[in-house]
Amino acid sequence: MDTSTSNFDAHITHNMQIIDVGTASLSESFQSLKSKSQQTSQNQVQLHDVKCKLKEVEDELVEVLAEKARKVAKKMALMNAIASAKARVGNLNTSIQEVRARKQEYSAFLSEQSLALAASERKLNENIEHTNETREAISWYNRVLGFHVKGGHGVKFMFKYINVKNPNEEYTFIVSHDKNTYTLLSCEPPLDGIEELVDELNKTNGLFKFVKAMRKKFQETLVQESLVLTTVEPGESAFISSSAPAPDTSIRSDYTITENEHQVELSDGSAQLKKKNNRRRKSLALLSPDSASSVRKSPRLKVRK
Repeated sequence: MDTSTSNFDAHITHNMQIIDVGTASLSESFQSLKSKSQQTSQNQVQLHDVKCKLKEVEDELVEVLAEKARKVAKKMALMNAIASAKARVGNLNTSIQEVRARKQEYSAFLSEQSLALAASERKLNENIEHTNETREAISWYNRVLGFHVKGGHGVKFMFKYINVKNPNEEYTFIVSHDKNTYTLLSCEPPLDGIEELVDELNKTNGLFKFVKAMRKKFQETLVQESLVLTTVEPGESAFISSSAPAPDTSIRSDYTITENEHQVELSDGSAQLKKKNNRRRKSLALLSPDSASSVRKSPRLKVRK
């Protein structure tokens, strides 16, 4: 019986030891679980913090990517602007070259026009001077020979200072030119033997020579009618002794002027206008073309047709 009790006590003691060991193990497990639970809670807090930080990092990354995209877009726009500016610079360089070329052309044109203008001004001044000289020459012919020309149906030539007794008496003739043929329309006073002069005029086209011959013909007719030489009074010789207005003047050919309805065209060469004093001459038989040339050598006149 004692043995059974001892075994039972031993068994109880053994079980108690097992229970104590299990309790200690359970307590350790509980402590371990509690520690792990606390660690898990801490890990969850850390995980939450990490998630928050990760979200912040993601937001920052989105902002960085957006900024990068904006910079890339800005860079592309800047590159496009640079390319466009380079293209405009190229176009401007081309335009500048064209403008420079046109400027050189305009400069050359203006230089040519300036030279032409200067030449025109010189020619105009020469023409004005020549016109004045020619008008003086025509005025001298009108004053000394009483020579006038009028246009109309044909060209009317008028002479004075042929008749010494009546210096203002007019001697006229009218010549027309049609189809390269000269025709004497009228002659006052009438003259004999002028058909040969008209034929010679049509052959040679020497109108000035014909006018000179007609004046000489008027003088010869007057001499034949009067049969005497007329003495010119000193007062009447004044119109003969008038000197030419401008000495040593060269008159160019084919230049037309108008002086009080008188149109005369000068041609073929130059004339020397010389001053001579004939006031001491007391008498002249007739004022012939030869005597007039002794006062002044006249330029050859070609009447406008």
